[in-house]
Amino acid sequence: METKIDGTKKEQEKAIEYYDKISGIYDFISNWYYKNARKYAIEKLKIVKGQTVLNLPCGTGVNFKHFQKYLKNSGLIIGIDLSKGMLEQAERKTKKNGWMNIDLVLENATKIDQIWFEEYSKSNEQNKVDAVFCDLGLSGLPEWQNIIDNMISILEPNGRIVILDWYLEKSSPLAKFVKWIGKGEVDRPLWQYLKTKVSDFELEKFGFFDGIFVVSGTKKGIKPAGNNVYKSLGEW
Repeated sequence: METKIDGTKKEQEKAIEYYDKISGIYDFISNWYYKNARKYAIEKLKIVKGQTVLNLPCGTGVNFKHFQKYLKNSGLIIGIDLSKGMLEQAERKTKKNGWMNIDLVLENATKIDQIWFEEYSKSNEQNKVDAVFCDLGLSGLPEWQNIIDNMISILEPNGRIVILDWYLEKSSPLAKFVKWIGKGEVDRPLWQYLKTKVSDFELEKFGFFDGIFVVSGTKKGIKPAGNNVYKSLGEW
């Protein structure tokens, strides 16, 4: 077990170093390929003005301008990433555009849970998350099932979660290339797992050989009026 954990840690450190190095050209080499999938995915978040959107990992902040089409510089965008280089690019975009509703956080995705968010909320006016967008990260992050569970746990009842990522047969040439350039796995059952956790589940595929998927869903739950405590439908 220790060898596996250490190996995972080393792989993650290498991935962070890799993304730090390519952060300055990341948008140039990737935006064209994900353009249609990204547009569709963000539409599925169903963002409205004044809401709080959590983007993990946020990378270079490429999604921010799309979020702002709905938020109009209102609400809050929480951008979380573990690459300093990527966050620096996100900060440049934020300052250049004069966006005042963005908070960038350097943090490990595995630590983002209800307890973390409660502590985070103490220093922020908004203490809720209405939408979560996980794009091109879960295929490379450890403990991805826990991350999905935690993202759903901090969502408001009836909040939206959308995942954009890769799913390919591991042995295909394209899969090997994507794994090499993206430093992650391409055959994790991400959308299959999310399907068991949400209502209103939808799946759409994009890219060569339908290798990119976008899945979306709504958090199951009923929030009693005037009470911050809720139960998921499975707990009643």
